[in-house]
Amino acid sequence: MKNILTGIGVMLFVGFAGILLVAKVEKNRTIPPAIATTRAPLPDSREQKIAAAMWDVAKVFGRDSGCKDASPDLGRLVAEAAIDEQVDPKLVAAVVSVESKCNPFATSSRGAIGLMQIMPGIWKGSYDFENKINLLNEKDNIRTGTHILAGYIKSYGNQDGIVHYQGTGAGCLTCDDQYASKVIKLADGK
Repeated sequence: MKNILTGIGVMLFVGFAGILLVAKVEKNRTIPPAIATTRAPLPDSREQKIAAAMWDVAKVFGRDSGCKDASPDLGRLVAEAAIDEQVDPKLVAAVVSVESKCNPFATSSRGAIGLMQIMPGIWKGSYDFENKINLLNEKDNIRTGTHILAGYIKSYGNQDGIVHYQGTGAGCLTCDDQYASKVIKLADGK
């Protein structure tokens, strides 16, 4: 019984000492060096990356009159997909802006669908558009388009990767109506 009481006393002392330390830190707004070096990592640095990426996406959308009213949810989808695919979120946002003006139901005369204007006929061998991916669903479209864009950027770099993403300008700098330049300028704010 004495050991149990001693153990409880030690726990109370340690708990009280922790409360005093927290109060001191709050009062001084500094972290003692011994604690600073042993501090646990932030619980989710991914959320910090997403928050920063959302800021970049919002800046790009704010530059494009077709995307100025885009929802924060759309901004988050773009930010998350860019983080997951390790692509600059400003480039993904610029592709969305140039391709669809942030219209999730955009379609082209060539058959491109959704926010990132994905051509299901070209990509049907790589993605299951019949059962798993709905290109009119914002999340599915952003995730799929960003995956495609990331593959091109990793293979060809930003400029040529964006040209390949559009498709019509591959190998021809003048037949794409300066698509890659538009995307990059919008992403960079120029």
